[in-house]
Amino acid sequence: MRITYLNILWILFTLLGLCLFGFMPASIALFTVIRKWLLQDTDIPIFNTFFQSFKQDFLKTNLFALIILFIGAILYVDLQYVGSIVESAFYAPLLGLLFLAGILYLLFILYIGPVFVHYDLRFGQYIKYAIMIGITQLHFSLMMIVLLSALYYLTMKFPGIFPFLSISCGGFIIMWSANMAFNALLRTKEKVAGTLKTSKEIKETS
Repeated sequence: MRITYLNILWILFTLLGLCLFGFMPASIALFTVIRKWLLQDTDIPIFNTFFQSFKQDFLKTNLFALIILFIGAILYVDLQYVGSIVESAFYAPLLGLLFLAGILYLLFILYIGPVFVHYDLRFGQYIKYAIMIGITQLHFSLMMIVLLSALYYLTMKFPGIFPFLSISCGGFIIMWSANMAFNALLRTKEKVAGTLKTSKEIKETS
């Protein structure tokens, strides 16, 4: 079963990178394979495609991992600080800001992989697009979170599936949901472009 094979590849390559340095490149490689499947390119050589992505994007994806860890550490420290000023008048507004930052952080984590394998952008633009798409296509983001929560529940209830299905299924949920968000965004852009073109034609004929 291909999805099981992909799950095992993710585990092996994550371990190959000593977990810390293998997690993000292996995850991006997983998204690369799943994206090709979603685009009906189902006959790709799975191992070669996975390995090529892992090797080619190793440094860049680990830089994303460092950014994720750095921001996560800042949010954790901020949360500890806010928790220590419960009696302060600043507690509620700071907690609200921290909650908003946490949502943006979650959207960044969920979309950075799919955005990276789907678009050809400059490094900083990947972060911008990941957050922007996560916000503007919020219904797909919520669907992604609900489905991932359901998968997490099943994994906790049946822990034996982790080595075989959970990671690749999670990657499929994220990439599938993100792909629908990308398509919806593309349709919106085409609709706006068509409207602008029509408006221009009307203006020229009047």
